[in-house]
Amino acid sequence: MTNTHTLDHAISKAAFWSAIAVIASAVLSAFFPLDAPAGPFADRMTWYSSNVGAFVAGWLVQMIAMLAVSGVFAGTAWQIRESNPLCAFVAGTALLISVVAFIIPKFFAIWSIQQIVVASTTVSADVAVAEQLFPLLSPYLPFSLHASLEHLGVWMYGVFGLLVARPLFRLTLSAKIAAVGLGLFGLLFHILFVGVMVGSVATADINPYVEWMFFLLMIPVISLTVYFRRRLKEA
Repeated sequence: MTNTHTLDHAISKAAFWSAIAVIASAVLSAFFPLDAPAGPFADRMTWYSSNVGAFVAGWLVQMIAMLAVSGVFAGTAWQIRESNPLCAFVAGTALLISVVAFIIPKFFAIWSIQQIVVASTTVSADVAVAEQLFPLLSPYLPFSLHASLEHLGVWMYGVFGLLVARPLFRLTLSAKIAAVGLGLFGLLFHILFVGVMVGSVATADINPYVEWMFFLLMIPVISLTVYFRRRLKEA
């Protein structure tokens, strides 16, 4: 194989195993909580005190899943580099922004929340600071810093999906299915975005809509698993 073929094979292999990791982490995430039940600060701290290990593990799984999805999408952008290099470049830029946006709140959940829980159980001035910081870093509030960064990452996934959908649709059947899924994901998120901006989508409905769209994202991931597997066999 030439150097180009070697690189193409390596990227396809990395994207394939990233897709497998996404599917595995999606199954694994069902066994871990990602937030405490809604309620007063004291009740939520009590829940975290009993479940902080499972909470941190759940967000570690989420970080792995995010990085794996990014690996699949990076491999996807590579597939359209020859037919539409500018589109591949812009899509790759959006993907890079999404990784930065996603990794920050996940680090908050893994690093900060458990320390806030510990601080809330101590008799010191840190209790007041913990009470102030917790809503800002809480995953369940759609307008918290945590959720806002997560939604920025989802927005960049939507931009990525719209950019790659058309050139990806020109490839194999599995790529066409992935293209439709990615394009639909991008379209639906931008409809949600506009709905939130004009006030037609209630704040309480934002997270459920985004969670539903992430289930939709599994369609292109599974289709791309088939696509990259075929690419490896052809190499």
